Amino acid sequence: VVDRYRNLLNAIPVEWKNTVNSDIHRISMPRTIDISIICKNVHYDLKLCSTKTLYTIMLENIVEEPVGIELWKSEFDVTSEAFSKIWEHVNMYWKPSNLVELDFKVLHNCIFTNVKLQKIGLVDDNICKVCCSEKEDILHIFMNCDKLEDFHNYLSSLLVRIFENCDSDKISLVRSEELLILGLRWHMKGVNDSFLNFFMSVARYCIFRRRNLLNSGYSNVNLIKLFQYTLKHYVTYMYVYLCQSHNMSHIFQKKFVMDNPLLEETDNVLVFKL
Repeated sequence: VVDRYRNLLNAIPVEWKNTVNSDIHRISMPRTIDISIICKNVHYDLKLCSTKTLYTIMLENIVEEPVGIELWKSEFDVTSEAFSKIWEHVNMYWKPSNLVELDFKVLHNCIFTNVKLQKIGLVDDNICKVCCSEKEDILHIFMNCDKLEDFHNYLSSLLVRIFENCDSDKISLVRSEELLILGLRWHMKGVNDSFLNFFMSVARYCIFRRRNLLNSGYSNVNLIKLFQYTLKHYVTYMYVYLCQSHNMSHIFQKKFVMDNPLLEETDNVLVFKL
């Protein structure tokens, strides 16, 4: 250990040692160097800056807005400010990791569709392997593929029930295509937005899962049954985890059951109305 310590000291440049040993850097000596920083065109003394101020400076000078969201901003006329709410329900702590991962990729528009794979020379054509008729970009995978018609109609019938007790003027702003991709970014009286966003996240996952299964050679994948099974599986898992294992039934009630016509809890048994 001593030899390693000495080797480490010998590796430090001499000018660094001189700087460390100089009086102006010792805690016991008054500081002779004043450092100021600029935040929103205002100068601050570094020693008087709060953590919040330094974090704001970092956001202004280091963090850049993701390029991928430009597609969704133009497609759905969504502002940059609105995406802060969208990111919140993408990263919900109780969501399974595979749902979080896919939602992250969707928002960043970084899914390797056949259009992208053809551009980098990994596939010969960009045609969707599900419908076998149109180019496969991210909009096609989740929204425009003809093979999604029955599933979209099924989702629409469930969404009608989810919103049936909605008491909010914002209901006029809800669009099914945007809801499928970005989720619901408002709180609406009579609507369990937490469950709704989880519901749409599972729908996206099942669409993408079915696409990958068909690309791998599977056939006759029933998307509606896949969705019903996956939703029941994850909700039941959260019920066991929150209510039976961690005594947090109030959270499950708030996030999944309250204002939700698709799910009931009766005598410690979940009843799905799908």
